Amino acid sequence: MKKFAIFLVLVTLALPAVRADIQTDWAYHSSGHSGRYTDLVPGEDFCFLPNGAEAIPNDDTITLYVLTAHDFAGPADEQIFVRWWDGRMSHWIMGVWVKNITLHAEPEGPTLRDLPAEGSVLLDLWKVDIPAWVTQPGDNFYAIQLKGYSPDGMDERYLLCKPGGDFSQTNNVGQIWSASEEFDGQDWRVEVLP
Repeated sequence: MKKFAIFLVLVTLALPAVRADIQTDWAYHSSGHSGRYTDLVPGEDFCFLPNGAEAIPNDDTITLYVLTAHDFAGPADEQIFVRWWDGRMSHWIMGVWVKNITLHAEPEGPTLRDLPAEGSVLLDLWKVDIPAWVTQPGDNFYAIQLKGYSPDGMDERYLLCKPGGDFSQTNNVGQIWSASEEFDGQDWRVEVLP
């Protein structure tokens, strides 16, 4: 009986360690509205919103890029979603991993908002395509969800355009994020042209 009690204590202590723990440092899409279609993805020739403007034709697929720390969910499975609000309903669109990007402090190396100050950091680049059938003419809004999932639990964070409430914070590269699903009025806007 004593061995069983010790086993239960050890399992109970180990469970929180298995659960996903989202690292928000280095997560980035845009600090504010305009940076997403003017800031280049480090080391690339395209922006975080490569459509190039806040107003996008109705028939165009809208592509979004997101950077995260490499293995941002630790041992858990990583997923990126965009919660897209078309003015009538929400759509959840899953992103795909594109590649790793290494940032370097050296002058010739790619950086993100002048970081890292020293050394290097390995990031993951993700891509989310919002198909034209999901968007609606007028104002559309989106937030980006970073999600870690394991059989023992799930954790999520939301990248946002602007702060709001007691739950929002800012990471090391100036990206606003929140652990709360309540982010109305904090998400990015895209105007879909008729």
